[in-house]
Amino acid sequence: MKTALVTGATGGIGRFLVKGLIENGYHVIGVARSEEKLEELGSLGNFDYIVADLREGKASRVVRDGLEELGIKRLDVLINNAGFGILKPLLEQTEDELEEIFRVNTIAPVALTKGLLDLIPQGGKVVIVLSGVVFVNVREFPSYGASKAALHYLSVNLERELVKRRITLIRVYPKQVSTPFWNGRVPKGALCPEDVAKAIMKAIESGKREVFVPGYMKLVKYLPRWPVFTYRFKF
Repeated sequence: MKTALVTGATGGIGRFLVKGLIENGYHVIGVARSEEKLEELGSLGNFDYIVADLREGKASRVVRDGLEELGIKRLDVLINNAGFGILKPLLEQTEDELEEIFRVNTIAPVALTKGLLDLIPQGGKVVIVLSGVVFVNVREFPSYGASKAALHYLSVNLERELVKRRITLIRVYPKQVSTPFWNGRVPKGALCPEDVAKAIMKAIESGKREVFVPGYMKLVKYLPRWPVFTYRFKF
């Protein structure tokens, strides 16, 4: 049985990924902050969990220790899905908030991949969930967009390094997704998180290295750099 680890496992895209992976015969390890929510996923079967806060600098070590306690010696798929955003002007965000968003959205995926690399065999897959905002400037999410843009840059280079180890890195760029991220103000046309999870599952099976959800999102790559996009929100 193949084993997959999913961060941000308890909500949105992560929850559907856990379900989809289990249905496809994987043993899934979920990582999230809420043990209560992680326990709820146990009813799906073939599921274990690790409670970890990716805002903490020692998070990758906590995950590694958790895998050792579970007796996991191989990860066929690592999905770096966890992330969050701050919906307020940049000048109103505290230094702590900025540090947290970059640690979760940017640093944690790279640190976790590095910390678990020896468990990922040749032919294994590392998935990094990014966002279409890496190609545009969304004024309402300055720190979120910046953290994902930085992760995009790191992921492109990480991909080159993993290829040498015969490990496939899959970069995923969804448009807006209907999740609690929006604080009840979900934009019209936002994706269902299940659709994103299905696209990721398909990419894992095919080994496709770059995924845009929906497919037409790939066009944003070819827009003039940093066009400004504004949601009709009021801070």
